[in-house]
Amino acid sequence: MINLIKNELFKMFHRISTYIILIIAILFIIITNVIYRNYDSDTYTYMSYGEIDIDSVNEFINNYDSSVDSLEDYAYNLALLDCYSLTQDYAVDSWQYDIFMSKYLELDIEYYLEVHSDNRNEDKIDELNANMLAILQAVYNDNWKYFATSEKEYLEEEITATKEILEESNLSEADTIEYQKMLFVNSEKLELVNYRLEKDVAYGNDYLNQAISDIENNLYAIAEYYYNDDIDESEYESVVKDYHENKYILEEKIDTKDSNTLRSVLINFFSEYSFLILVFVIMLAGGIVSDEFSKGTIKNLLTVPHERASILWAKYITVLLSILFIVVFLLLGELLIGGILLGFDSLSIPAVVYNMTTGNMEVLNVFSYFFINFLANLPQIILLATLAFACSVIINSTAFAITLTFCGLIGSQIINSFAYAYEIKLLNYFVTTNWDFTVYLFGGQSPFGLSIGFSGMICLTYLIIMLLVTFIVFIHKDIKNV
Repeated sequence: MINLIKNELFKMFHRISTYIILIIAILFIIITNVIYRNYDSDTYTYMSYGEIDIDSVNEFINNYDSSVDSLEDYAYNLALLDCYSLTQDYAVDSWQYDIFMSKYLELDIEYYLEVHSDNRNEDKIDELNANMLAILQAVYNDNWKYFATSEKEYLEEEITATKEILEESNLSEADTIEYQKMLFVNSEKLELVNYRLEKDVAYGNDYLNQAISDIENNLYAIAEYYYNDDIDESEYESVVKDYHENKYILEEKIDTKDSNTLRSVLINFFSEYSFLILVFVIMLAGGIVSDEFSKGTIKNLLTVPHERASILWAKYITVLLSILFIVVFLLLGELLIGGILLGFDSLSIPAVVYNMTTGNMEVLNVFSYFFINFLANLPQIILLATLAFACSVIINSTAFAITLTFCGLIGSQIINSFAYAYEIKLLNYFVTTNWDFTVYLFGGQSPFGLSIGFSGMICLTYLIIMLLVTFIVFIHKDIKNV
């Protein structure tokens, strides 16, 4: 058997197609790392307000007709003109620009509404002027703590008011839940503001601001997850994980989401390179037997003193070994090329994932994370390789075996979409809804409501059936007319 496997490996490394794919793989690795290297490292961008069309603003103001246009639109355009002037010295992704286009704009609109009102209130105008002046002074003095402190005071007032409402005994269950959500969101925001002030995290474009922003953006979804029993937990899985992983970033002050690193490529290795892996393995599996028939060498192979089953086992084991080979080849290529282009320093930063089952953070070194993901992706790769191998034996056509396997891969996405969208229970017994074990990693759930044990049983059943049919056909195949 060992000699047979050695012979098959010898054949694999003497195929021109093998080296063509490996050359393509190296080129793909280079391109991938160049893209990662040039990816914008500024992780956080403030709310995008778009470019101000100053000509349209001036045109509206100059042609304003109180009998046709609303005072609200007029006040808005006047305020927008002011903010346009104030933001000229700041980038659109800066916190100063954000302040002018949100807090200052809001006050300025209110100011113009009061100034042009028939019943103008001078005290209110003075108050608005004072508040806008305070914003200008804080921005010009780069006093970000002024805005953080103001937000803190506002949130504390909101939390106090919400707690008082919740103490009322006449609230309905639905209202109680809504106020609990509101309390949770504001309490979390207050915690983030306190973190910013205590850790002296100025507004900016760094990874800490990105983490704070991501948490704030997910708070309403997190509140829904914690306070609503009637939800599909799998839909909130990614949000909950992201929430806790960003909390980890703030606690440990480690940038675990930097996309410009070798570590990031390795963490996303199977997303980046799975297609290359499948191309290599399927092309080998799809031709490892049928090529023997097309070239007529199968007769010579079957005349050696080995059983047909042993010969077929040697070929199938070679296919399985090819999976390991291409993964190791891509991994070493990534480490070499990625290390040169992106540096090796990031490999010391762990992979951090929130475990939905245990409620704990899983902190792994990059290579442990890589190995776990390899095992989780392996069932799909093996099943597709086995399908190509089976077609190669049964149909005796390399092109058809490869084409049919890739059609199966594409068709799996359609089947899975139907299974998810229409909840067709019969499709749960298809291998395609079960072969992705990455969904079960770190306490994850299948989008189809399946268990890891059920998926394992289904995948094993399909694998055994394909191999049984393949061996039966090969053992009884007539080669006289080949």
